Amino acid sequence: MRHPGEHDNGVMCVLPWVHLNASVDGVWGRCCVDSALSHDELYQLAEEPIFELHSDALGCAAGSRFTSANPDRVFGIEGAFNSPNLRRTRIAMLAGDRVSACAYCYRREAGGGESYRQKMNAWFAERVDVPELLRRTAPDGTLPGFPIFLDIRFGNSCNLRCIMCSYPVSSRWGLDRHPSWAPAHVDPYRDDEELWATLRQHATDLRRVYFAGGEPFLQSGHFKLLDLLVETGAAGKIDVVYNSNLTILPAHIFDQFEHFQSVGIGASCDGTGEVFERIRTGATWDAFARNVRIAREHVRLWLQVAPQRDNIMHIGEIVDFAIAEGVGIDLTNFVHWPAELSACNMLPEAKEAAARYLTDVAAGCLSRDLPDVAAQIDMLLHFIASGTRS
Repeated sequence: MRHPGEHDNGVMCVLPWVHLNASVDGVWGRCCVDSALSHDELYQLAEEPIFELHSDALGCAAGSRFTSANPDRVFGIEGAFNSPNLRRTRIAMLAGDRVSACAYCYRREAGGGESYRQKMNAWFAERVDVPELLRRTAPDGTLPGFPIFLDIRFGNSCNLRCIMCSYPVSSRWGLDRHPSWAPAHVDPYRDDEELWATLRQHATDLRRVYFAGGEPFLQSGHFKLLDLLVETGAAGKIDVVYNSNLTILPAHIFDQFEHFQSVGIGASCDGTGEVFERIRTGATWDAFARNVRIAREHVRLWLQVAPQRDNIMHIGEIVDFAIAEGVGIDLTNFVHWPAELSACNMLPEAKEAAARYLTDVAAGCLSRDLPDVAAQIDMLLHFIASGTRS
């Protein structure tokens, strides 16, 4: 058995042993980039379809639209963590076989980027006894216990309509473009009493919780879970991580944060000024910058950038803003979809201009003693070069 990250065969990932994702529409995932989570095509149909899960999806929660068509694949957290497909995933990874649902990470790595698999292997390497987890894995892939890392998207409430987003992930997109048979707002977990009882029962097992959206600071379930973790005395051993558009920042949230072991916020930032406002439709740059300055005084904060066609020639401005504000920056979340926004699908002349520009930005980062940022830009350059326009 291999230790994820040790003699990496390009397949092993720690997440199937420690983690579970719950999407905005109630589908369980191996992680947030599990390709079996996406059922976008169903939401494009004029008539309400039969909501059948992909064959390699883990299953769905009781409050999901997918339950009626998949009655034998409805699980709570514990059931999903040892669902047939997650057990098969563990077996495949132990054998060194690729998992089709993990294609996103394989593509990221092939394109020169850092994948979620690699990031999580590195993060958990010093935090869990992975060899022991692998030893406890039964021949059929079953792993006793409860996931220590949960990523629950408590619905799709969001105040923005970002150009690279869509329905059902954002309710704001839903208000403008959703089929008549579907509501703009989706929240499959709000009334799931079994889910909330399970979360209370296993709160002290948790070590990491990730909130994203929609927009987590608009999700009532997110606040309810924070309260539950504080009430049960579990918060002090839990790292909380957010991906937030940070256009909304409830004043009372910092009092709650004090109970947790650590809190980090990846603030979505895809430009400065007019570029930011054009990509993240509905946001204002001044409000975002003000909230960055407030939040950085209370939590670990970094700019979470999604490099794409419309901001590729403005990456240096985002780097300058991060430096000026004394916050970190993550440039590795390259946009793949919609395909027309992906930087790897730009015209050859646009790619050449981007390569010259980014090479200069990387050199400037090295001159300012920012080798990590320069390395991220190098990954971006590889990604741009990796694709061919279709």
